[in-house]
Amino acid sequence: MSALQVLRQPRTPMDNVQLTTAILGHIQGLAAQGRRVRFNWVPSHIGVRGNEAADEAAREATRHPAVALTVLPSIHGAKVLARRAAVCAAEQQYRQLVQTPRQAAWHKQATNNNEPLRPAQQLSRAEEVVLHRLQLGYLTLEELRDGFEERPCEHCPHMTPHPLTHYLLSCPATERLRQCVGPENAAAFVRQFQKNLPLLLEVARDPPPPPPPDEH
Repeated sequence: MSALQVLRQPRTPMDNVQLTTAILGHIQGLAAQGRRVRFNWVPSHIGVRGNEAADEAAREATRHPAVALTVLPSIHGAKVLARRAAVCAAEQQYRQLVQTPRQAAWHKQATNNNEPLRPAQQLSRAEEVVLHRLQLGYLTLEELRDGFEERPCEHCPHMTPHPLTHYLLSCPATERLRQCVGPENAAAFVRQFQKNLPLLLEVARDPPPPPPPDEH
């Protein structure tokens, strides 16, 4: 019924544009030959002789290359495809990141053999960024530069060659975390907050962990 309504409406179609205009074009072509086209809506395909014949004709047409049409996806379909492509690209980038030796080791310990931390409730975008940062253990911009030895902590006067490790295990700004969980190595320290993720995110929001290169 909705398809018939689209074909009957006088305005330009907003969705399934190529398919709709192709059908209307064929109708006009038949009308120019003096033929009349009539669409009828029926409640079911089963048991209606004419409708079953139409189904068989449609199946036969799909096997006939002369009448095959290339139909672009609808607006909704295009959005779905775009979202899928974005998810695939993000997953591929994520896999590439965790395959580097240092980050692979960090991620494995922080997530218990690559099993991501699973929050009990939906996180804000800012919280997702912080959690992602702690799980992957990105290097800071200074650490990527040649000749790097150490940099000052953003939250205390301490100089450190490993900013994220210092932030988690030594910095006074995150003392509340170490009061709840005994420090070991930094990645495993993150994993221990699986059952107390709200506290980890509360502390990590302010003060935040050292930013990765693309946040400088």
